[in-house]
Amino acid sequence: MINEAFNKYFKGDRVIWGIIFFLALFSGLVVYSATGNLAAKHHSGSAIYYLFKHVGFLIAGIVIIVFVHNLPYKLFGRLSVVILYIAIGLLGVTLVSGISLNQASRWLTVPGVGVSFQPSEFAKLALMMYIARILAQHQQDGKSAGKAFKPIIIHVMIVCGLIFTEDFSTAALIGGTSMVLMFIGRIPMKYLLSTIGAAALLLMLVMLLSSYVPYFHRAETWKARVERFWNEDELSEDDDGSYQSNMSKMAIATGGVLGKRPGNSRQRYFLPHPYSDFVYAIIIEEYGLWGGILILLAYLILLYRAGVIVKESTRTFPAFLVIGLTLMLVFQAFMNMGVAVGVFPVTGQTLPLVSMGGTSILFTCLSFGAILSVSRFNMEEKQEIKE
Repeated sequence: MINEAFNKYFKGDRVIWGIIFFLALFSGLVVYSATGNLAAKHHSGSAIYYLFKHVGFLIAGIVIIVFVHNLPYKLFGRLSVVILYIAIGLLGVTLVSGISLNQASRWLTVPGVGVSFQPSEFAKLALMMYIARILAQHQQDGKSAGKAFKPIIIHVMIVCGLIFTEDFSTAALIGGTSMVLMFIGRIPMKYLLSTIGAAALLLMLVMLLSSYVPYFHRAETWKARVERFWNEDELSEDDDGSYQSNMSKMAIATGGVLGKRPGNSRQRYFLPHPYSDFVYAIIIEEYGLWGGILILLAYLILLYRAGVIVKESTRTFPAFLVIGLTLMLVFQAFMNMGVAVGVFPVTGQTLPLVSMGGTSILFTCLSFGAILSVSRFNMEEKQEIKE
């Protein structure tokens, strides 16, 4: 009975569905614990408010996955151009009139509703759909897809350019994922290397001009974070810049192998944003090294299952779509985990489907829905061939 209901409403790769439910369950547990300090400031110490709000977004996300994965994946390709230009328009509006959060204008408020969201999350999804479509149109046996480079790189530059003045890490994530996807799509290496070189020179120029150009005001923050990361040993223990990293490492160190058990985190009272940016540190503190490994394995298995879906795909667009969306999710997860353990400078990236944050959860679920749509089609196609 349960198996029939699952097959009816949750189609596609079962392992990916398992990962979704595992991450969502883990997310509810850790967010409930990590919001203790936030609840003490705003809701009389009751974290139930944030738990219900977070669970509400998770349920809405699951509903989105169920709805989207029943759509034909071809629809994503047909609408990719329109969706991308809507995303670009929203990014432009956000750059001009977006609300400020954490000293960065990354949020846009829907008029008349009062709901805020991050257009950059929408742009990630839209750009991956567009790149997948263009690459698929230029695939020929034994030939490179050099003609696809120009239309792709123009739109990558537009999207990243609109984002990076306020959110460099997201722009780098989008740009890096796009480059990897173009490499897989057989864009000539000389084009990719020249683009990387040009981007590096542009970044150096921005750093030099940051004091003179108003739109580059965040560059000082980027430089400070990188300098703190490389010169950490030279900083004093009470240095404000290294505070987040120190608290995160302390949470991980005191968690040990088995952890302090759920709800017993101490560093949640000292870590800024322990429920989003540094949620991985809280996971290891409460669930130990094994908890951290389980989360890491979940994203690695997701990457592997995406490879299985790509291998089973008989068309190029769905294959590129799955690769692009999965790489975006996995790379973002690695950035979040890397920051928590001190491998990367502080970036502000959330852990997909685990960190608290409505925008991130809903658009992550849209990506999962598109991936499962391709998986569902592959399975139905295989079944038709057997019959």
